[in-house]
Amino acid sequence: MRHPLSLEGETVAPRQNRKDFAGIRCRLPLGLTLALLLAAFLPVPGARACTTAVISGRATADGRPILWKNRDAPISRNEVRLFTDGPLRAIAVVNAGSSSSVWMGMNEAGFCIENSLSSDLKDGQKHDGPGNGALMKRALLHCRTVDDFRKLLEETGQSGRRTTANFGVIDAHGGAAMFETSPTAFTMFDANDPATAPAGYIVRSNFATTARDLPPRPNVNQLDGIYSAQRYLRACRLIDSADESGVTIAHVLRRMARDLAAEDGTPCPGSINGPEGALPSVLSTVNTISRATSVSAAVFTGVRPGENPRLTTMWTILGDPKFSIAVPCWVHIDSVADPLAGEHGGEIGEAARTLRDASVISGTKDIMTDLLPGIWEDLWPLEDELLDETTTLLDSLRTGTTDGDAAIASELTRLHHELAARAWQAMQTELTQARDARLHPSDTLAVASTNGPVAEGTVRVAIYDHSDGKANGPNHLLQFLTPDAGFDAQRVTPEQIREGILSDFDVVIMPGGSGSSQAKHLEEAGRDAVRTFVSEGGGYVGICAGAYLASSHYSWSLGLINARVWDRAHWARGNGQVVLQLAPEAVEPLRAGTENLEVRYAQGPLLVPDTKPDLPGYEVLATFDTEVAKKGAIPGVMCGTHAIVRSVYGKGRVICFSPHPEVPGGPNRIMAAGIRWAARPDAE
Repeated sequence: MRHPLSLEGETVAPRQNRKDFAGIRCRLPLGLTLALLLAAFLPVPGARACTTAVISGRATADGRPILWKNRDAPISRNEVRLFTDGPLRAIAVVNAGSSSSVWMGMNEAGFCIENSLSSDLKDGQKHDGPGNGALMKRALLHCRTVDDFRKLLEETGQSGRRTTANFGVIDAHGGAAMFETSPTAFTMFDANDPATAPAGYIVRSNFATTARDLPPRPNVNQLDGIYSAQRYLRACRLIDSADESGVTIAHVLRRMARDLAAEDGTPCPGSINGPEGALPSVLSTVNTISRATSVSAAVFTGVRPGENPRLTTMWTILGDPKFSIAVPCWVHIDSVADPLAGEHGGEIGEAARTLRDASVISGTKDIMTDLLPGIWEDLWPLEDELLDETTTLLDSLRTGTTDGDAAIASELTRLHHELAARAWQAMQTELTQARDARLHPSDTLAVASTNGPVAEGTVRVAIYDHSDGKANGPNHLLQFLTPDAGFDAQRVTPEQIREGILSDFDVVIMPGGSGSSQAKHLEEAGRDAVRTFVSEGGGYVGICAGAYLASSHYSWSLGLINARVWDRAHWARGNGQVVLQLAPEAVEPLRAGTENLEVRYAQGPLLVPDTKPDLPGYEVLATFDTEVAKKGAIPGVMCGTHAIVRSVYGKGRVICFSPHPEVPGGPNRIMAAGIRWAARPDAE
């Protein structure tokens, strides 16, 4: 049935440029038309690769509309936030710590909205007014229906906006539509109109049909060469594959939000939609719906006309959906559950970030899949329980057995907090299991022999410094690496390293700072010079940033030691004193005097074994016995990870310190012992 207030397929320009809505597709100005044609071929950043769908009640199993979005964005910390400062109360997924924009949400009238970026709607002109996220916030605070949103677009078409998006909306009166929206015009596609949406749904990814002169539901032959076409086509196939009774919330949450299909649409073996079998060890997510850049998802279930709009539900997945779990949210809960809220990101989402980043291959959109089967085996049955319990409560509330809106709000609040707590507990279990799996990989490589003579004479030490002497790390090192202590230490610059100065030294120290900045300043020639120096017998000492640099994790890393960084999503976890647990056999070589040492920590890497076949395994000298968990880092994640490790690289020796024993109060003695161990055994 056609929604009575729809304007199917109509491109709406500012009011002064048209005489009548009915049956008119308004022409765009020539300059805008040319700009859109040019923009149609511009690439869209992969980090903004959202996939969305509006599914009308005529296509769902229960007759209630569904709205869905998988969000890909460069800001990976998301949270759920209530908005109570406008005419309408609303709840939405936002960038953590920010309330100026929303990226998917609903309000007390049962109006829901989401978007996908569509850069081909740019017109090449400068515009003022709200952008995509700010417009959605305005809509949530003011719009009750799909038609209200249409009117808002008319209004902002005159007053100004900066939108380039496909906006999906549903309401409590059966409305369900997609709006392709440029800064000055929009086209509405009604999912209730059989002519526009024969199957009752509209899918969009990161292109606009109006910008490319395509029909509302283009086919595969019409999409050749268009960015995000694979995700669009795959989402359409997944909706079409639903049971004959119609699309369900479970189908969208599980089979669409977590889909892992290849570019040709073939689902990956071992995945939710794929044939039985083992997942490939590495999976490319360049064209999948659930990607290495996905940061959250939401699936909204609306109400039938006449039902209480308070029962409209936002199923929220914070973090990459394939590493996370869905939790139901409602507008009239008294507060957002702690695991979904926080200025540094909701805890469930931050845990999912840790799990995902433990699997992503740095510098790519590929993921290692070894953690996924266990995560799915644990989380999906629980998610099924959450779905069942929510359905049971909503069914009881629809029958009217609960009297009054206050009582309904109380019941929804109770269930929201209970289910969020259970979901968070499950995510914590997954974190522990994943950390242990990374600490003890099944294909652990043999540890290189680190025994052998230690330099006893004067050790010539090159201390890297690109700060013109301003950095604290080199200054701290020079205070105790003195001739009286048996060291001849001096600063060296990245330029000098590229020119071959390391041949005059026994050891190079890469101190604290920024590992990526050190790599950038060294340039490829400098990084090669360091590798050559070590492989030919030189020593390498990495402290904090220098340990990141030595690892095999990042595309800019030196790859001197077979180590990944655990929980790199929260590398900026804060500073503080921590206690190290030394391996008994490390006490004497490090001159520690005890198995427990307190030392300064300042966001160094949490090291775990990598599995690079061309590098040996490393020896663990110390683990973190206590932790720092600030700035949204998850408590419990740091303890047990590796703080001091050593190995060999070619003929040279490598030792990495995540914390800072070189600072005043150190203990400096373990740093000095590590430097002396790394030096050439024949140093004099």
